Amino acid sequence: MNKKVEQKKSIIISGYYGFDNCGDEAILMAMIQKLSKFIPPKRIIVLSQTPQKTEIEYKVNAIYRLNIYSIIAQLKNTGVFISGGGGLLQDVSGRGLSIIYYLSLIVLALLFKVPVVVYGQGIGPVKKPINRKLIKIVLAKVKLIIVRDEQSGILLQELGIKKDSVQVYSDPSFLLLKEELPDHISEKYKLNQEVKAFTSNPIAALVLRNCGEIKQDYKQKITQLIKIMDYLTEKQQTNIFLVPFQFNNDLSLYDDLRRMISNSEVNYLYEGLNPAQMLSLFSNFSLIIGMRFHAVIFATICNIPFIAIDYDPKVRNYVNGLGLPELLLSINQLSVKNVADKLRYIKDSQENIKTLLKSAAKEYQHSAGAGVDKLISFVKDHY
Repeated sequence: MNKKVEQKKSIIISGYYGFDNCGDEAILMAMIQKLSKFIPPKRIIVLSQTPQKTEIEYKVNAIYRLNIYSIIAQLKNTGVFISGGGGLLQDVSGRGLSIIYYLSLIVLALLFKVPVVVYGQGIGPVKKPINRKLIKIVLAKVKLIIVRDEQSGILLQELGIKKDSVQVYSDPSFLLLKEELPDHISEKYKLNQEVKAFTSNPIAALVLRNCGEIKQDYKQKITQLIKIMDYLTEKQQTNIFLVPFQFNNDLSLYDDLRRMISNSEVNYLYEGLNPAQMLSLFSNFSLIIGMRFHAVIFATICNIPFIAIDYDPKVRNYVNGLGLPELLLSINQLSVKNVADKLRYIKDSQENIKTLLKSAAKEYQHSAGAGVDKLISFVKDHY
């Protein structure tokens, strides 16, 4: 066991934390699980939207992410600033301010001469020329850049970052350790973590994202989702779980689905689970139908076939990287027929798919482990 480093300085972690987004929280949890082996957890400072909740969940310290005065005060006693992971440097979601916010924090750390590492990030899409220029200027001053996919590395090179300055390792969430489900959840939903093949009493999870692509032709997409759920329950005898990955963002979408379907085979998982528990929950499913990037990663880790709803390049790139483009379904092609075609392919190729996912999970976990080793080495050198 590594000895605790007894030093007074802290490390700061900046990301999309404290928003109850399961994917980003999975990255944070995996990072803390690794870093806390040699850094006292109270020396880990997370910039969070809900700092009190973050402190309770991870046993670390946290600062409100917009409290610039507290952040500056903490930087004066910080050994390393970690920016990441997740899709932070992009300008296609939210109000387009994500890049400005995260780059400003990096600049602030650099002004206080705090070593900065960009870790576990997926870069882009970056549409605005000014944002592309800002990324080049700021990241050129960062000592270590670790991105989570080849496309991010290529984009940084296009923006003018030297190739040898960027290292590519898998998403940190591949290192997440499972945590047992609370007993009341297992009992309520009769879960035993024994994955069944999709051909026998299957259990499917529907993991959606209430984003702009869904909101375009919203009624039509909701109607198609209801028809797909009816098809799964009535024609495929499937028990469906609606699983939000970000409650405050996705709940209205799930509520609309709940109001429009009366089938008793549909369960609504409104209980809050942390990412490690969510990963255990996935072990019960036979199929994942997911928009969320980390829902597809969790399916890979748990060796579960999936249909990935393609709404974002990161989902498309990941599934193509697995060598399973047949499991992609465009957000604009939601229909019973297209889902039925995907299910037919999954049933016919189930063993091959599971073999491929098992191999990929092992490869990605090894890569993510090498990536966190690079991070830990950097922290130890500068902490």
